[in-house]
Amino acid sequence: MMSCKTTILLVGLFLFFSFTSRVNAEAGSLSADNISYNVNTKKAQAKGNVVVKKKNATMWGDTAEGNTETSEFSIKGNVKGDFPENKAKITADSAKWTKGLEKDNNVVEAFGKVLLTREPKDKLNADYVRWETEKINYLARGKVDGVFENKIIKAAEAGRTEDKFWGRKVIRYEDTVQKIGFSGEVLDGTITNNEIQTAVAVGSVSIDYVDKDGLKSVVTGEKAVYSKAKATVVVTGKAHMVRSDGKTADADKFILHEDTKNIEAIGNSTMIFDAADKNNKETSKMKKSGK
Repeated sequence: MMSCKTTILLVGLFLFFSFTSRVNAEAGSLSADNISYNVNTKKAQAKGNVVVKKKNATMWGDTAEGNTETSEFSIKGNVKGDFPENKAKITADSAKWTKGLEKDNNVVEAFGKVLLTREPKDKLNADYVRWETEKINYLARGKVDGVFENKIIKAAEAGRTEDKFWGRKVIRYEDTVQKIGFSGEVLDGTITNNEIQTAVAVGSVSIDYVDKDGLKSVVTGEKAVYSKAKATVVVTGKAHMVRSDGKTADADKFILHEDTKNIEAIGNSTMIFDAADKNNKETSKMKKSGK
């Protein structure tokens, strides 16, 4: 038989969520094997088979605590989340589920072995992910590895806020549609309609590039500046190029042309053939200019 205390608790929760669903845009519910609820503070603690629902999204876990009035919860243990409207799912060791600054925008902060997937192809692994469910904004930290918005990302940190994106200690940041990839200590750029407009990479920079002959070149330097408007990537600072046919080159500056697929070497530029012909040097097919 249900105790009097438990009965009051369940009635209190039912009345609260009924009232909330009429007043607010989103309805919410909390269920678990055991729930402790304070009617004065609106705080709840739940243990065992926890299910937290907001609007059309659901999260599960072993335990949870939060405020039913603000619909903000911390969920721990075997956390799973399903967001059908976003075609997204998330798993983690623990998570915080809070409201964003704008109406209907929720924020999920996930911690520990985070996996965020979103149809059709997005997949993001990290130690920490902060995701705004109704926006394109996200922040991932710690062993970031995945494909997100047609971008291959491997870095210590990566994120996007509106039309800005960034990465830190970037092992790989590649746009699979624009077919351009960066690595570097620091990467900052702008993006419109999911196309990179500008990007600046600094520190141990490496750029992958396929030229007009279909050969892959890797250009390294201390700084790279990409401009979609100019259709160029400019690499400076101990600039060095290695092409897949065995040729290498050094210059003060390399300019990679996105439209023509040509590569210019400017300032003190030389090209060296592979080991079979190291004494040969040429600057044909490359522009050589003085200081």
